[in-house]
Amino acid sequence: MRRGALLFLLIGLIVIIGGLAAFLLLRGGAATSTTSQTPEVPPPPTAVPLVSVVQARVDLEANTLLNDPSLLDVVEVPVTEFDEANEFSNINDVLGKLLINPVVAGQSIRKDNIREAGLAQRIPTAEPGQAQVKAYPLIVNSLSGVADQVAVNDFVDVIATFSVERQIIRPGPVQVITVNDVDQLVQEYQYGENQTFFSTKTIIQRAQVLQIVRPALPAPTEGEETTTEAVTPPASSSLPQVDASGQPITGAQTAEGGATTPSTLTEGVWVVVLALTDQEIELLEFALQSQARIVLALRGANDDAIESTSGVTLDLLVREYGLPLPRPLPPRVYGEDEVFVPEPTPTPLP
Repeated sequence: MRRGALLFLLIGLIVIIGGLAAFLLLRGGAATSTTSQTPEVPPPPTAVPLVSVVQARVDLEANTLLNDPSLLDVVEVPVTEFDEANEFSNINDVLGKLLINPVVAGQSIRKDNIREAGLAQRIPTAEPGQAQVKAYPLIVNSLSGVADQVAVNDFVDVIATFSVERQIIRPGPVQVITVNDVDQLVQEYQYGENQTFFSTKTIIQRAQVLQIVRPALPAPTEGEETTTEAVTPPASSSLPQVDASGQPITGAQTAEGGATTPSTLTEGVWVVVLALTDQEIELLEFALQSQARIVLALRGANDDAIESTSGVTLDLLVREYGLPLPRPLPPRVYGEDEVFVPEPTPTPLP
């Protein structure tokens, strides 16, 4: 009986060990089957970086001045679609340029399709009811051009000082002339010398500066030292000097023949291009032809007022501003003793 119980326990142990081994084998096979059926997930692709590009927001025709940011748009495109050599990323690099060919909406603004705008494209458009301005050049120097402190798009006033010559007529003695046995008193007048009077007036207000043309600096020759020698500017900004034939003198003249050598503006003189109406151009041309002294006055950044001025003459200064006029000093009257009685000749001390 003992032998039968022991055999029964041995068989049970073998069954348990076999079942455990079968369980482990089945679990390992299931895990292997599950692992082999799960597909491998590839890593996500690298994102393409984006870059800004300037495009047309609306259809633009040729010869369009790109001065309005609302005409343009900045969008993000993949870097692979961006032509760095011929496209723009900053809208400020495009503003102020002129289109050569038309561009449709959504198309990028290319460098080979724009150019620098000329002066005609930069003349401002007139306000409703106002006259259209034109570009007018004015020669100035350090004194008349606000010491070269004027920049493009600044506003200036133009002041002119005229010299007016008037002939002085003085009354002469009254003479008695007999005509048909009738004595008549005739007042004679004596014509004196011509006297020059001055009159100053602001003839143009708030003129916009479109461009400034300065003289080119001369390139020093090899071995030549650059000097800072001061150059005396012209006395005023009126008409340039002309030769005997009436042609403007633009450079140094030779001693014989009067031939001129081509050159740019002389040092100390430059040209300010102003935006003026036809009426203002007529005023300035008349002042220049009258050899008036022309000076510019620079306005502040926010100064858009039009000031009413009376102008200045000597009589206005006396009457309106109380300028005192000096009276002539009494003459020095010598006595007879000073004139006819000789003074002893002074002798030097020994």
